[in-house]
Amino acid sequence: MSWIDNIKTDLVIETGDGNKFTPDWLNASKAVEYNLVEFDFPNIPGTLVKRSQPRGRKYNLEIYFKGDDHLELSNDFEKSANDSRAWTISHPFYDRIIVQPVSLAFDNTRYNTTKITGVIIETITEDNPKTTVAPQEKISADKEVLDATFEDSFANDVVPDTDDINTLTENTATFHNTGLNIASETIDAEDYFNLFNAANAAILNATAEPLAAIRALQAVINAPALFAQSVKNRITVFVEQITKLSSGINEILTPNNKKIYENNVGVGLSAMALASSNPQQDDYDSRSKVLEIIDEINRSYNAYLADLDTLQTLTGGDEDSYIPDAEALIGLNNLINFTLSNLFDIALESKQERSVILEDDSNIILLTHRFYGLEADDSTIDSLMEINNIGLNEILNIRKGRKLIYLV
Repeated sequence: MSWIDNIKTDLVIETGDGNKFTPDWLNASKAVEYNLVEFDFPNIPGTLVKRSQPRGRKYNLEIYFKGDDHLELSNDFEKSANDSRAWTISHPFYDRIIVQPVSLAFDNTRYNTTKITGVIIETITEDNPKTTVAPQEKISADKEVLDATFEDSFANDVVPDTDDINTLTENTATFHNTGLNIASETIDAEDYFNLFNAANAAILNATAEPLAAIRALQAVINAPALFAQSVKNRITVFVEQITKLSSGINEILTPNNKKIYENNVGVGLSAMALASSNPQQDDYDSRSKVLEIIDEINRSYNAYLADLDTLQTLTGGDEDSYIPDAEALIGLNNLINFTLSNLFDIALESKQERSVILEDDSNIILLTHRFYGLEADDSTIDSLMEINNIGLNEILNIRKGRKLIYLV
């Protein structure tokens, strides 16, 4: 069958409640990622990549209901989409796929047409193997083992000189000063400052005690992972810290400085995994929030691997050569993959994000009643206001044409 014949075929969406819809459609793009492990060998150029099974594919969804009954059809579709069970889609390009929606946006601003856009993720079925370990405990335990691996790798390979001590001190300040952005107003600030002072003291004696120095610095790096802040705030801090270190990648020339970078950023990435496994209330109340964390971790990890590839020398036998520690990188890869897999599981269990363009002026009470229902404690009103950043000036009059987000 040619592609012309394909596009003449209907797209059929069967939602979890068994209802079927045949909307018009556009935008057939998809993205595929794989579970990978990379291995580098001191005396062999290049990288050995072991690829496992692909992750769930992501698709961009763009569909249209047209005609006199487009509002009724889109409302029926929205109600069916609220069912938490997976959809089965017969797609002109991708055949039969089983998916879960991440977010859907409804646009009724065009006459006679409702446009619905969003992202869907291919999912395995319920009879596939389930995780048999507690993710939070596993990530914490694996993180502890990985920290020890990074510590030993550094202490075995590096005898810090004056320049290295300066680099360690500067990196400690970078991590601490950035972390203060979310620690200064919490109960964590005093303990964090004590860790900072302890690290500086240990680093001054790094030539004699490199293990104690790097262990104290890693404690500073790890601390924000468990701050009393949202996962998003904690992940944002780690991204900023890592970005500051990586911005000077072209100036990292000595094997010792390369080893410092390998350690500090690697520990920061594993701390991101730890932070993601310790959410505050409502951190993961929507799929889009979870996917945002997934993207940040994945992007930072891939950038780290690219940086190490830049720093690595062809061989490991010369005085100025540098080869990243294989055991540490394998441990980090396993931790990141497990963390991302766990986050995808959370995403599929989280609420779906919906959005509409208001057809008429309204107010927060009417809109809350429409999308959530009213509660005696006004919790649903507070939730809708928070999600949409509705301030006092909009409570009584929310204008026609405003985009409104809600969760189902």
